Amino acid sequence: MFNFRRKETPWEVVINRSVEPVAVLDEFGDDEDLDVLRISNMDMRTTFAHEVGGIQDMRVVVHSARHQLMKTVLQHNYNTLLSEGWTITILRKGKSYKAEVTYTGRPAYVTGKLKSRSPPPFIDVLEQCRHDL
Repeated sequence: MFNFRRKETPWEVVINRSVEPVAVLDEFGDDEDLDVLRISNMDMRTTFAHEVGGIQDMRVVVHSARHQLMKTVLQHNYNTLLSEGWTITILRKGKSYKAEVTYTGRPAYVTGKLKSRSPPPFIDVLEQCRHDL
């Protein structure tokens, strides 16, 4: 009559850290040769999740989320982000850990020589996560 499912252990939120979007192009520094032609009227975001085993894995998940967002940005005919921010949530289920990263940015199309991307803003926030685990 009733089918009972085996009780599954839910994922438990262990850590949640956020970096609010901050400007990543410096109009008074190295990026002064860039001309902004178009700016999106809204932020774009993507979420990326993966199992992790340590701090280095968390860095990889943040970079992967950023890379995934940049692919979407390029598909919408933009070529950079004017601002970037991210949120990481570390989940635990038994002895397994999973990191879920939501990466947010404001896309723009600029002309000029774009320098190589610096690391995501405030990536050292992840050091706190290591101490909290």
